[in-house]
Amino acid sequence: MISPFGTARSVWWLIHKDLIREVRARAMWPAMLMLGLLLVSILAMHIDLPKEQKEHLIGGLLWLAIVFAGTLALEWSFASEREDGCWKTLTLYPIAPSVLFFAKMLINVTSLVILELVLIPLFVALTDVPLLARPGAIALVAGLGNIGFAATGTLVSAITADLRNRGGLLALLFLPLVIPVVLAAAAATGTMLTGEIDSQWWLWIKFLAVCAAVFTVAGALVFEFVLEE
Repeated sequence: MISPFGTARSVWWLIHKDLIREVRARAMWPAMLMLGLLLVSILAMHIDLPKEQKEHLIGGLLWLAIVFAGTLALEWSFASEREDGCWKTLTLYPIAPSVLFFAKMLINVTSLVILELVLIPLFVALTDVPLLARPGAIALVAGLGNIGFAATGTLVSAITADLRNRGGLLALLFLPLVIPVVLAAAAATGTMLTGEIDSQWWLWIKFLAVCAAVFTVAGALVFEFVLEE
């Protein structure tokens, strides 16, 4: 049985491997960021509304841009191992399948954080909507949203990694599953912009936390069966 220290070291090794590969190959992040920038620019240029009405729409538009651009990162999560021929070796590594799931999920969370660090300030600059007026609140929404998004996407990416048309199938399976996370994140962002941090906002935060917990636990439990396919 692997000790907790050994498990943590394995998770770090898996994360470090993927980060080094991405920094060297630049296979995923540039395309993800370019798509995100394009989506945000197009959406911002076509919002010709008073500030009060913008604040009602920005949350939904922001999270739509994050979801569609972030899907590129999810698609690459396992496809790179399959294409490089090292997937079988990775599955033989003496760790629990759930450890591999959490490592890949953390990589996807990292990709989303990088994406949001670019897109949120750009949205503020282009729309003049104070998304960063409450940095703690927007960070909490983004953090919980990222976990739910990454947990769902990591599992779906593993399921579709061996398929020829994996990009289209990943989006087809992933988007319906992640709708609750997107709607809750958009509603929490909109409530934060149009009012005070009140019980309604906290209700959306609790819903996001439940989604993140359920998707993470379900993904870790199901991942073992995905690897056996």
